[in-house]
Amino acid sequence: MWWLIGLAFAGTQSAMHVQELKPLTGQYEGELHAAPSYQWSVRLPGPRMNTSIHSEHARPVPFGADGLLIGSAAGNGIYLMSRRDGTVLQHYPGDGSVEAAPAVVEDRIYFADVAGNTWCYKGDGTLVWHHSGNAPILVRPVVHQGLVFVTNVDDLAVALDAFNGDLNWRYEARKEYTRESELTLYAAPPATIIDNEVLLGFSDGSLVGLEWETGVEQWSKKVGEGRYPDIVAQPILHASDVYTSGYYKPLLAMDRESHDVRWRLDEGAAAAAVIDNTVTPAMLYHPGSDGTLRAINSLTGAIRWEWESGTSGALTSPVITPAGLVVASSEGGVYLIDATTGKESWRFHESYLLQGVSSEPTVLGRQMFFVSNAGNLYAMVVPKRRRE
Repeated sequence: MWWLIGLAFAGTQSAMHVQELKPLTGQYEGELHAAPSYQWSVRLPGPRMNTSIHSEHARPVPFGADGLLIGSAAGNGIYLMSRRDGTVLQHYPGDGSVEAAPAVVEDRIYFADVAGNTWCYKGDGTLVWHHSGNAPILVRPVVHQGLVFVTNVDDLAVALDAFNGDLNWRYEARKEYTRESELTLYAAPPATIIDNEVLLGFSDGSLVGLEWETGVEQWSKKVGEGRYPDIVAQPILHASDVYTSGYYKPLLAMDRESHDVRWRLDEGAAAAAVIDNTVTPAMLYHPGSDGTLRAINSLTGAIRWEWESGTSGALTSPVITPAGLVVASSEGGVYLIDATTGKESWRFHESYLLQGVSSEPTVLGRQMFFVSNAGNLYAMVVPKRRRE
């Protein structure tokens, strides 16, 4: 399991010059209305990693008219790559590899690296600030009202000033000494902001609500159970409920005010569930850590359908598209699932020894992008609809 293994730091690479290309804006407008076809693929920046534990967890994030921001397990910092062909356009250096998606606010790019540092750059490559830490950070920063929230693998959460990187507050979770396993998962969930609170999950399975400006604890609830109770999937909010999962189990629907449990299922997750508001009642699509995607009635917890990936790998957060749900498996490939029936309509598998997709695919218009554990960035595309 990738979370149980330390990461090797990559050496610093020299900055790359911005390469001007003709804009693609408008070329791929539309929707992912059908199964996509292969467009192109490139290796991520950095040397080859000759190891069976190589995995990639940084989801491509759109930036500018036609760019994708992405980290590389073999690289250093964040890279801006072209939607056209994967050409590297800009490099934003760090002190190690970046194992989570960056956050983008206007022209600012925020990311954290495995050396424990958090960085802020302007889009043109100018370093604004960086904050040094002492343990790897494998989580996407969350920016809210002038603060940047990150949690490291030692269960230490910090809130940094978004403008200068100064420490606003820090919160260290209480250690759990009675858990069944001495091993903890090498991960943490992104923060969730609800009203005046920031929700954070920790390795002992606790979900904690802090006052977001001060970091003062408001409440704490034990959620995760079993050998791996760690909360690594981001809690999500819908109506009056918070939906949260431990890695091993369970999935809870929890009242946001009282924190009482309305319903539970003994299913875990490594990635956030997704709410579909286009149906009544809203449907919750839950990507199981057991390799099964479930469509769940958000009000009652009743399972409408289950789709099995045929692997034991944890699933990524599904992406809702007109063609269906796009989901990936850390031990399989990328799949397209009918949201109504749960039937599989398309799949893509990489023909490499290091198979699997651990990061959530990104859908932009008629294009879809994903990164394989073998270190390749793939672009897929759906042809334009025929004119009637």
